[in-house]
Amino acid sequence: MKLPLVSIIIPTYNRCEYIGETLDTVISQSYFNWECLVVDDGSSDNTSHLLEFYSERDNRIKYLERPNNLPRGANSCRNFGFEKSQGEFIQWLDSDDLLATNKIENQLRKLTSLNEEIISSKWGKLRDGDVQFFEDLESYQDFNSLSEFLDALDKSEGYFPIHSYLMSKDIVARAGYWNETLKVNQDGEFMIRIFLEMNSMLFTKDTFVLYRKDSSSSTSLLSKKSLKHLVASWKLIQSHLIEKYPDLGKRYVDNAKRRIFIKYRESPKLINSQRDFFGNIPDEEPSDFRLAFYRVIVKYWLSRNILRFLKNLKRGRISVEKVE
Repeated sequence: MKLPLVSIIIPTYNRCEYIGETLDTVISQSYFNWECLVVDDGSSDNTSHLLEFYSERDNRIKYLERPNNLPRGANSCRNFGFEKSQGEFIQWLDSDDLLATNKIENQLRKLTSLNEEIISSKWGKLRDGDVQFFEDLESYQDFNSLSEFLDALDKSEGYFPIHSYLMSKDIVARAGYWNETLKVNQDGEFMIRIFLEMNSMLFTKDTFVLYRKDSSSSTSLLSKKSLKHLVASWKLIQSHLIEKYPDLGKRYVDNAKRRIFIKYRESPKLINSQRDFFGNIPDEEPSDFRLAFYRVIVKYWLSRNILRFLKNLKRGRISVEKVE
C-alpha cells in the first residue's frame, strides 16, 4: 500500500540560530514519506547557507524564497509553501519549534485508520533550554462536537500550537488560506476556519511537540499596533463562528476578550482605543489599581489585628492554656 505524502511547511526569517534544530527533528521522523518546504521571507543572516547544507544532506528538504511579488510575512510564506506542496497531509511548523520523533507517524496512523482530517497532540513550552509539559489538559481527548472542543480548549491554555496538529490538504483547501493581513493571532483565526470544516477533532497522547518561547524575543504584545491586530483577529473569529454557532461564538469570544483585557489592563489608553471591542468588560473587571488597593487594605487589617492580639496576650488579657 502506498504511504501518503506529508508536506511539512516552514516559514522562516532570520532564524539561523534555531532552524537547524528544527530541521533535525524533521529528518529524525520515524515516518519517512514526507517533503519539507522551507520558505524564506528574505533573511539577512546565514539562513540561506544553512538551508543549502540541509537540502544537500536530505533531498526531501526544499529551500524556497518568497517571490518578490508576494507580500512579506510568515502567512504569505505559508500560503506559498502550501501552493507548492504535493502532500495529502499538511504539517505546519515554525522555524524554531520541535517535533517528537514519532509525531507524524503516530498521528497519521490514527487519522487514516478513522478516515478523519485533523488530529492534535500533547505539547509543551521550551524556554532557555527548560521544558514545561502540559499534562492532563481537558482538550487532551477526541471530540465529535465543536462546542465541546472549544469549551475544553478555553480551559486548556486557550489553544494548541499550530504544529501540534496534522491535517489533510483537503480541509485546508476548504477552509481557505492564511490571512496575510494579520500580524497577531493569525493561527487562531486560521484554525477557527479549519475547525468549522472538520467532522471530529482527534487526539493522540503518545507523541508531543515543543513550542519555543524565546525570552530574548523583541516582540511585545503590549503595543497599540499589536492590540489592533489581535482585536482584528478576534473580530474575524467571532464573525466566522456566529454565522453557524451564534451562542458558542459569543461565549468563546467573550472569554477571549476577558483574557486580553487582563493582559492589557495596565495600559488603559490601549484598552480605550479598542473600547468598541471590549464593551463593558473594563467596568466589570477590577483594575490593577483597585486590586493593589484591596491588597494594601487586607495587609493593613491583618497586621493591625495581629499586633493587637500580641499586645493583649502580653498584658495577660488573653490566656493560652495548654491542652492535655
